[in-house]
Amino acid sequence: MKGLVHNMKPKIFIVDDSHSVRLLLQSILEVAGYAVKIAVSGEEALDTIPDFIPDLILLDVVMGGISGLEVCRQIRERPEHKLLKIIMVSSESELHDRLKGYAVGADDYVIKPFNKEELLAKVRVFIRLKSVEDQLNKLNQNLNRQVLIRTRQLLYSEKMAAIGRNTAGIIHNLNNPLCAVMGGSELLAMRYPDDDYIMSMRKAATQMRMIITTILNTSHKEEHQELTRININEVLQDQVELLKTNRFFKNRVQLKMELNDLPLYNGIYAHFSQSLGNLIKNAVEAMHAQDNGLLVIKSMTVNHNIIIKISDNGPGIPDKLIKKIFHPFFTTKPLTASEQHPTGTGLGLISCKEMIESYNGEVLVDSKPGKGTMFTVKLPLKKESIKLNGD
Repeated sequence: MKGLVHNMKPKIFIVDDSHSVRLLLQSILEVAGYAVKIAVSGEEALDTIPDFIPDLILLDVVMGGISGLEVCRQIRERPEHKLLKIIMVSSESELHDRLKGYAVGADDYVIKPFNKEELLAKVRVFIRLKSVEDQLNKLNQNLNRQVLIRTRQLLYSEKMAAIGRNTAGIIHNLNNPLCAVMGGSELLAMRYPDDDYIMSMRKAATQMRMIITTILNTSHKEEHQELTRININEVLQDQVELLKTNRFFKNRVQLKMELNDLPLYNGIYAHFSQSLGNLIKNAVEAMHAQDNGLLVIKSMTVNHNIIIKISDNGPGIPDKLIKKIFHPFFTTKPLTASEQHPTGTGLGLISCKEMIESYNGEVLVDSKPGKGTMFTVKLPLKKESIKLNGD
């Protein structure tokens, strides 16, 4: 515990080739509660700074070897030390001597022999200034990171929207030849009603027509960005229908849906199709390495909240990763892989979380390694606007 407290102290680096000055400065600063490190030359100072990373340096101007002015100049050439505070310690009080120090990046001067109270006052001021600048720099870095994340998300969304529009156009053009296939299969089924191959062909054509209709309907709904009354159960069903084109989902995953009547929800359709679609897709991909996958999707209302639960019986999420899954760009999936292997960008879950939270909702996760994972989406309802579907 004692070491922890020491590490929290502001760090001051004394660089002076005079033994008596070093001892005096060290004594004054340690009594005042600072963590102190000493170097006896400019060369030692430059070697030590990257590891010690002080908050403030008390730097003697005149030393054997590299001078204090040259040490200061080299420190200021390193971008990582731009916020480090440097007070030159000199016996020269002339203005032109001090200007040399300011020219190479010194923040202030203390003239030998120095006054103890003046020294501590200057140290306190610059330590406080360094602390404020560190906080502002951290806030600025976080802001830049958030802007970068949001920009990438917008670019990703625009890219996916463009892909969606092109895909919808291609699928729409498949309708005409599919109609010919369906018409031919119907005629053949009428003429040869006992032929299993013809019956299978007619069934496959009908399924293809349902898939195309679902994709076109979903694409049409996602084009509109205005608030509408959304049937959340229909969104879940649409996303499951879209997954039926996935061979792994179709052949190796058992689906169990328990959808209770839900109130219509005011929102933008694309927000919920993308969010819930991502959760369903992630659940399916979590079971990719097994043959007995079970996807369970439930919906209900509880205490004026719509609750959606999406669970899988995959390997679960290790405890050490559970706190990272909503971090931007965190993913355990490769960016590229073979056609059948799941890939990821690390944007799906954070986008889902942000979209749901924009409706004052929550996305919760409960995972047990070796047993599976359940995501719960909670959407608050306005009490005065509750209407059950079909009423």
